[in-house]
This record gives sequence, structure tokens and C-alpha cells, in this order.
Amino acid sequence: MQIYYSNDNKEHCIYIDEGERQHRIFLPEDVATLDARYFAQSEAANYVIQQLLKDEVGAV
Repeated sequence: MQIYYSNDNKEHCIYIDEGERQHRIFLPEDVATLDARYFAQSEAANYVIQQLLKDEVGAV
């Protein structure tokens, strides 16, 4: 799984690539690009996102 900041097409989002599935978390305009990139690289944020995605898969 890869997590990174994306501003393709001016979307301003965190992009989560799980291989078979991709997710985008769209960010409010007031979130700075530098903050978004830092968030995407944060070990804590990555752990929380992974746990949320596991719960999502388990709920299906």
C-alpha cells in the first residue's frame, strides 16, 4: 500500500493505492500542501489509514 499527496487535476487529496483498490481523501482548501504531504508520509497516519481500511474490508 502506498499513501501520498496528489494534486493532479488540482484535486488536493491524499491518495491511497492498495493495488487492486485506490482511494482518494479530498482535502479542504485551507489544508496547506506541505501539511498534506507531511500527513501522507507520517507513520502514525499510515497506521491509522491501514486500520480503517482493514475495518472497511471486514465490514463488507
